[in-house]
Amino acid sequence: MSTNIACSKVPPALCKVCEGPSAFFGDAKVLRKYTVQYHRCDRCGFIQTEVPYWLEEAYSSAIATSDVGIMQRNLVNCEITSAVLNLLFSGVNQCLDFGAGHGVLVRLMRDRGFSFFWSDLHAANDYARGFERQDGATYDFLTAFEVLEHMADPISGLNELMSLSENVLVSTLPVPEPAPALPDWWYYSPTSGQHISFYTIESLRHLATRFGRHLLSVGCYHLLSTKPQNRLLFRLAASFRMAKVVNSMYHRTGLIENDHQQMTRE
Repeated sequence: MSTNIACSKVPPALCKVCEGPSAFFGDAKVLRKYTVQYHRCDRCGFIQTEVPYWLEEAYSSAIATSDVGIMQRNLVNCEITSAVLNLLFSGVNQCLDFGAGHGVLVRLMRDRGFSFFWSDLHAANDYARGFERQDGATYDFLTAFEVLEHMADPISGLNELMSLSENVLVSTLPVPEPAPALPDWWYYSPTSGQHISFYTIESLRHLATRFGRHLLSVGCYHLLSTKPQNRLLFRLAASFRMAKVVNSMYHRTGLIENDHQQMTRE
C-alpha cells in the first residue's frame, strides 16, 4: 500500500551537519511510492531528506538493483586506495573498509598486499570471510566508499568512523553548484531509497573542522586525516589514470597464499 506524506505535514528541518536553517528544496517519489521532502541548508548547502522512515524497506537488499556499476567502482577504488597508501601512508599496517558490501574491495586490497578488514551493517561478507572487523579494534587507515550519502545522522556516523582511525578516505559525489533539481541529478537516486544525505564541499569542510581533521578533496574522493597531507600527492593518487602509473612503481607481496593458509589451518 503506497504512503503519501503531504508537504504541509513535514516541518522545516535544521541542517544535520551545521544546524543551520534548511529550506524546502523539493520532493521526489522514493521507492516509487513514498512522496518525500528534501531540504537544503541555507548555510552549508547540505541536502537531506525528511526523517527516512522507509530505510528498512530500502535495505531489504543490501545492494540496490540499480547499482550496476558496483564491480567497476570496486576496481577503480582499489587503484585509488592503493595509490593513496603508496604515496601518503606507506607505513600503515591494519586497514578497514567500512560499509564494505560483500567484501570485494577487501579481497582486492589483500590480493595487493594490504592488510584490509571488512565491516558492513547490511551486507553479507562473501569475499573476505575470516577478515571481519574485531570489536574494540582500531585501524591505521579506513575507507568508506559510498557510505556518507546513506547516513541518516552524519555527525554520529562520522564520529564512529573517526573513532576507528586517524586517517579516513571516503567517497561521495559533492552536490554541484548550483544545486540541481531533484529530477536532474542521478545521484539523488530516489528509486533506491538509500541515498538520503548529500554533501557540498562546504559541508564536508564543516565536518572536518568539527572532528579536528584536515580535509583534501578531489572529485568524489575526500581524505580526512589528523595530520596534514600533501595536496599534490593526493591529487595524483585520486586520478585513476595516474594511480595506475603510481602503483606500477610499487610492489607488495599479495596475501592470497597467507590468507589461504590461515583459512585452512586446523
